[in-house]
Amino acid sequence: MLSELKKLSKHTLIYGTGILLGKAIGFFLIPLYTHYLTPKDYGILELLDLTGYIIGYFVGLGIDQAILRYYNITNKKEERDEVLSTALIFNIFFGTFLVSVLLPTSKILSRYILGSTQYAYLFSLLFINLLLGSVLGLAKTILRAQQKSLFFTIISLTHTLIAISLNIYFVAIVKIGIKGILYSTLITSILLGSYLTAQILRKCGLKFRVSKLKDMLKYGIPFVPAGISAFILNWSDRYILRLYCNMETIGLYALGYKMGMIIVFLIAVPFNLIWNAYIFEVQNRPDAKQIYARFATYFLFLLFSVGLAISIFARELIVIIADPAYLNAYKVIPLIVLSMVFMCSDNVFQVGLLIKGKSGYLPLTRGLAAIINVVLNFLLIPKYGMIGAAFATAISFFICAIAILYAAQKVYYINFEFIRILKISLSAIVIFEASSLFSIDSLWLSIVIKSSILCIFPIILHILKFLTTEETTFLKNRLRMLHHLVLQNSKKYF
Repeated sequence: MLSELKKLSKHTLIYGTGILLGKAIGFFLIPLYTHYLTPKDYGILELLDLTGYIIGYFVGLGIDQAILRYYNITNKKEERDEVLSTALIFNIFFGTFLVSVLLPTSKILSRYILGSTQYAYLFSLLFINLLLGSVLGLAKTILRAQQKSLFFTIISLTHTLIAISLNIYFVAIVKIGIKGILYSTLITSILLGSYLTAQILRKCGLKFRVSKLKDMLKYGIPFVPAGISAFILNWSDRYILRLYCNMETIGLYALGYKMGMIIVFLIAVPFNLIWNAYIFEVQNRPDAKQIYARFATYFLFLLFSVGLAISIFARELIVIIADPAYLNAYKVIPLIVLSMVFMCSDNVFQVGLLIKGKSGYLPLTRGLAAIINVVLNFLLIPKYGMIGAAFATAISFFICAIAILYAAQKVYYINFEFIRILKISLSAIVIFEASSLFSIDSLWLSIVIKSSILCIFPIILHILKFLTTEETTFLKNRLRMLHHLVLQNSKKYF
């Protein structure tokens, strides 16, 4: 079991390194973009992004998820090649067809979404980018299916560096604003998408199988409404906040939401990149269910640990990174963190649905949660503002997680370690409540005191006997090895 942990951790670490470096590079360039793009430009770009986000689901049709399943349920090279080639060929031709249908609607969408037909050219660029981005995204999914985590990370970092360099050129030097950002996306997708697609097709050949495509679409299409439901869960509250609150409230909520989502990019995204392929790789092992249960515990432990740290230091984080006018954003961060924990738990709770090919349950459960989310937003936001929106989000994601767990357990029962998970969650609640008792004006004194409180978290887990005998032995051995290495290095220099 621990050998599997080592394998999964290696890939997750490599994926995570690439993702975090990409996010860090983009974060430090935010001041540059805000200097050259007006608030109106950002508004237009945001609406374009949201439009692209929705249409992107229909361009992909869940084929990326289907690749992860059908590539890993067989060990025969010929069948794997058919899966990859069929998916790429279909994605290219279907995407081209869909974009050709959408291009004539550019003026109409520009008028209704942005209020003027003068932005029709931007929508045309957006549609072309969706096609090229879909092909590039599918090629990167294939790298994940093949567990080429290092190559995937290199490609991702290259993607980030080229895109940012082109953005600097088009936005800061040529100064063509939003068009420049879309141009940089276009060029980057052409360069990397063409390279990866050529490499993949060269190795697997042109092998289009209608029977394979039918199976993949049957499995993948349910991810489309599931994704749209997830979109409603994550973003619908902004529009409802706009009905009842001012733009300042939306800005505070958006910043708090972004901070709460740190655990998604830090833990869930890199883990999920390898996990979705790994679950199919081990599904025929006699101890597969034990592996799924144990890794669910480890994954939730990481989510709660990082989420607890973010929640405890929510106020300090806002003080450090933002203007004082944004201080109240910290109030929603713990609730958003909790929402993200519930949301990310789907990664391990939905295993049964994916193994049994019952992905059709996902849009049903997420659709139910999305409806509940909208209703709760309309009930809570008028009275409680952004706090009401945060509560609605947490409740909705909790219901979604429970519904997915219930559906998955019905088709493929896994004996999850609920007692251990309960120990994690209760310990985290106790530590958070203890930290909330301290309200100190001094930033650094507050950080020191809260850090001390956070250190009690593993102590409580130890008292509750969270670790198994195997895990305790494993950690002791690693600590002995670390101690031995420290002593050896000390003798070299002293």
